[in-house]
Amino acid sequence: MSERYDDIIREYIEFINSQVGTYMDALAGFAGHYARVQRQVQRILHPAGKKKEKGETTIVYASYEDPTKPDIIHNQIVRTEDYLEANSAGGSNEQRHARAIVVFLFTYWEDEIRPRLAKAKGGASNEIRSDIMGDMRILRHSILHAKSIIRSEEHRRLKMLSSMFLPDKPIHISYEDMHC
Repeated sequence: MSERYDDIIREYIEFINSQVGTYMDALAGFAGHYARVQRQVQRILHPAGKKKEKGETTIVYASYEDPTKPDIIHNQIVRTEDYLEANSAGGSNEQRHARAIVVFLFTYWEDEIRPRLAKAKGGASNEIRSDIMGDMRILRHSILHAKSIIRSEEHRRLKMLSSMFLPDKPIHISYEDMHC
């Protein structure tokens, strides 16, 4: 017995919603890291009764191991300002995560949902078309093969998302864009 077309679409919508939920959880984690490190920076740079030199560099050492143990392995050592930028709202961690979701959503559509829709309709996968998914294909290609930059010629091919992105600039997906 063949699956129902509407049930497959509903499943894909649920998949999208779960990805947005994961994105929201990740943003909460980035914000938490940002707040904790920002407090530590203030404690280090402005200890009670002491003044640090202006421009003094602080470093964030991140580890999954107990920092009180000897010979711990740090998985990341980074300048504090770079760490804070990466974890800030709209920062590089948020952008990487949003771009990964675009790739994941399109790949799941192309490899799982689209063939099932075609089968339910009694046709071929290439007969199942969607302007938004065509735009997602262009975004995916730019993310994976053009360092997240939508070239002008590709930007002109966008049918639904062209106003969200600038040609020949890095793809920036805002918090608001993720909820569209």
